[in-house]
Amino acid sequence: MSRSRSELLLDAAISVVAESGLRGLTHRAVDARAEVPSGSTSYYFRTRAALLHGLLGRLLDLDERDTTRLGEAQPDATEQDRAEPPEPPTSPDLDTLTDAWTRLFQYWLGPGRERLRARYALYLEGRHHPELREMLDTASARIVAGAEQFLTAVGAPAPERDAPFLIALLDGILYDQVIRADPPADGAELRRRIEVVLRAVWRPAPPEAESAVE
Repeated sequence: MSRSRSELLLDAAISVVAESGLRGLTHRAVDARAEVPSGSTSYYFRTRAALLHGLLGRLLDLDERDTTRLGEAQPDATEQDRAEPPEPPTSPDLDTLTDAWTRLFQYWLGPGRERLRARYALYLEGRHHPELREMLDTASARIVAGAEQFLTAVGAPAPERDAPFLIALLDGILYDQVIRADPPADGAELRRRIEVVLRAVWRPAPPEAESAVE
């Protein structure tokens, strides 16, 4: 899918933040990374606050796109080389969901790793910037709302209660792999961790006990 000019610039901004943190994010640095004429980023995002707002929105849009496409891998693509996230699953059983999230995490930790680094830089450094706090709070609420919709769609028993818990645990797996893991977890271990998390929040209510025969 082709990108608009503003999306191209925001993707370049993601690369800048992933590499240099928020301190390295300038309109000029984005122009250079996107290989566009000087002043292009300023034309679309007049202020630093506008650029940060656009960057955060782009990260959220990309993550939401990915989480709506959970599922089967393309037959000719490896997990690390696939340019796009996987397609949606066809059935919401626990094994299918675990496999789907594992593939998505492998995509995020492979081709999408830069986005994770940029997102963590925004959240870790952004709390020290008053202009970012409200945006980050809004973004967090949007992420939790998406998790609640996901849990509702797959029949989890308590979507509203467990959505923040799901995000915290899954994000912890990603954070550990991006920031601390050396060597990184292999596919089997990554799947095991994800299954533990999903099993904790996705437990369909057991059928009612049959009435005792008198």
